[in-house]
Amino acid sequence: MVRRPPEWEHGAVLSTFRDPPDWLFARTRLAAWIVLALGIFAFLIVGANRPANPHLLPPKGLVTNPGLTEFGATSFTVSAGPGLSTPARPLCALLAYTAALRGRGLIDQRSLHRFAGMIFAYPGPSTTPISDKGVLLALSIAWFDGRGRFVGSLNLAPCPPSSQFCPTYDAGRSFQLAIEVPRSKLSSLGIGPGSTLQLAGPCSG
Repeated sequence: MVRRPPEWEHGAVLSTFRDPPDWLFARTRLAAWIVLALGIFAFLIVGANRPANPHLLPPKGLVTNPGLTEFGATSFTVSAGPGLSTPARPLCALLAYTAALRGRGLIDQRSLHRFAGMIFAYPGPSTTPISDKGVLLALSIAWFDGRGRFVGSLNLAPCPPSSQFCPTYDAGRSFQLAIEVPRSKLSSLGIGPGSTLQLAGPCSG
């Protein structure tokens, strides 16, 4: 007579499938820990490659005005300096976020088309001077560092294309953001010594 192994006895096979061996639990736990460790490692690596100041990442927003649709649009907030009032709500500005758009700026524009100004966002600290060659508007400019802190400001003179000489304007220090607004409007936006400016997300105009 051929004897069946004990595990073949009635109910033993079902018991074998219902109760997986300890080594299976151990392998499952090990696989889960490996997946978790890989996820944490990937998160740390991706995070390390992101900019140190993520609030400076330029949100493109939506610009519908003809001739300006290549620009982005960003809302911004200002924390006013001493003696100035902070705007009650975020404002919307045109955004020049590439070298080509920064070079183009407000050339040939006759108004800001409901925008509070134009913000020039640089990928890192810069000392690039500003030229208003071809700009028809009377503007003021303010510069801010990588943490959004006020660096300096100046009034800019219009310099139409027919002008033979157009001055350049220098912040005098390293900066990472600049904003141009209609002449003498900086203080009404709370911008001056001690103020800070932060990009606050996409807007439209």
